[in-house]
Amino acid sequence: MLGMRRLWPVLAVLVAVSAIGAVTIPRIWLGDTSSVSAAFDSPPAYPGYQWKHDGHSVSSEELGASGGPSHCNWQSATILMVGWPLGTLSGNAGQTRVYIRDPRGVMGRSYRQTLVTHARLPVDARPTGYKLGSIELYLSSSDRDQAAYLVAPSGAERWPRADPFYACA
Repeated sequence: MLGMRRLWPVLAVLVAVSAIGAVTIPRIWLGDTSSVSAAFDSPPAYPGYQWKHDGHSVSSEELGASGGPSHCNWQSATILMVGWPLGTLSGNAGQTRVYIRDPRGVMGRSYRQTLVTHARLPVDARPTGYKLGSIELYLSSSDRDQAAYLVAPSGAERWPRADPFYACA
């Protein structure tokens, strides 16, 4: 009975919060990371999922992947923003590299045409230490200015870099 007495205040708060609808879902990954498409065919809204670097959570200013803005009708595309150089907390566009996953072509035909959903990693591709569940971010020294690789247990995708990145109005 003593355990239930301690639990009542917590239950009361949960009931009160759910009654007013003020529940905020934390930025944690709760889905399938067995493939890149499972994770990003329906990308989350900004700020996206919580990525980790070497086992520690990072902010979206360091690395974030989320759906594009809905007011542009880009929400089916994923925008991967990487603080540059790696590990930087980006404060402006000059400190950010942007890579796009747009299989439907909502952001323009060029991103759809240069996306490779069944990619082979270049021989010089290396893990960056950034992970979302079992998905890892890889970069290749031979083409890191052109693409980023997201690698899952079922395969890899090559996301083209947006250089420069233009936002919608």
